[in-house]
Amino acid sequence: MTPAFFLATMLCLAADAPATPSAFQFKDAATYENRPVLQYRAIEFRGSPVRPLGDRKFVKALYGVVPVGPIWDTALTIVWVPQAPGGPELWLDANGDGRLTDDERHVMSGRTLEIPATVTLQLKPETKKVHRTLVFRRSAVGDGLRYTVRGYMQGRVKLGDKEHAALLIDGNANGCFDTVGQDRVWIDLNRDGRFDPLTEQFPLGKPITHDGQVYVIRSDVSASAVVANLRSAGQGKLRLTLARKPASPVKVSAELISDLGELINLDKLDRAEPVPFGEYRLSSLRFEASDLHGRTWTYDFDVEQPMTYSVPTGHETTVTLLDRLVMDVSLSSGGGIASPGQTISIQPKLAADTSLSLVRCEVIKDGNRQQAEGNAEVLLLAPDGKVVDRGLTGFS
Repeated sequence: MTPAFFLATMLCLAADAPATPSAFQFKDAATYENRPVLQYRAIEFRGSPVRPLGDRKFVKALYGVVPVGPIWDTALTIVWVPQAPGGPELWLDANGDGRLTDDERHVMSGRTLEIPATVTLQLKPETKKVHRTLVFRRSAVGDGLRYTVRGYMQGRVKLGDKEHAALLIDGNANGCFDTVGQDRVWIDLNRDGRFDPLTEQFPLGKPITHDGQVYVIRSDVSASAVVANLRSAGQGKLRLTLARKPASPVKVSAELISDLGELINLDKLDRAEPVPFGEYRLSSLRFEASDLHGRTWTYDFDVEQPMTYSVPTGHETTVTLLDRLVMDVSLSSGGGIASPGQTISIQPKLAADTSLSLVRCEVIKDGNRQQAEGNAEVLLLAPDGKVVDRGLTGFS
């Protein structure tokens, strides 16, 4: 092997070597150098419980969940009683055990309230939980409530052969730091010791051009493996299609994330869109369809078990949506087993394509939200098939 060939081989190997992830450190603060880093998010309330509350009863209460963690199942139950006799009350299932105990009642005497809570970052392959402080803030008008998760992540990322100071900001207040398109990354690109708000702050997943190269920042839920991936120029095509032809026109909004961490938005069906080559997984999905009465139905899906789609350079890949719809019904407690005389709560779950779960259905007419119609009927049957009890369920 000649010295020139050996040197060329080493340069190629170095260029192809994957970037080394770095671990960021959590900072329990609301500001960085006197600049706010928290993003508040409105809590969606309704007039009836969205989860079982056992025997505990409330008067003139609003019910909802605080959407921390990656999916609906990791959200924390909240009950808000703004007109309570002793002052506004906030009940929060801070430990996520599915119950509201006396020590989880808080009187909100001022405009803000801080509550320590346990946030579940992931459920698979193993459960990961952290302790965080949730900050609640009353809306300036009405009985609304907003919240955020206090803190940010600080560390360094390597672009090319140079390291740069960086921060990760929780942009959607779910306590995680891997939400592409919503969380934000600050990078001191010119290494002057400051983060310019216009040129050095980016949505996570947005391609960043620096010194003639394009990088994509990727993070895990706890920012323990943050990496700047170098993106190549090759492209393929992605096409979204429905398994069944709809009766009326359908609008779609789909977010896919590449193996480098880049966010791709697709909003057209049956049209091939150019995208960087790589492996993609579906991150979020929304459908909108109109009926004969002028109402717009909106369906939001969570992605629980992402499927991957390979997009080679110069080739087209089709992603077929809603191929399989399955209604799963389970008991909310007792490991799926109920005893005679026990009061039980049934939780239906509409799943699609073995990876999607319907989490919200809204009906809007003339700009106003309406109650969804067509509630599902749940029957409780005896072993001989006789109907013992029945109930109705709908979407929140």
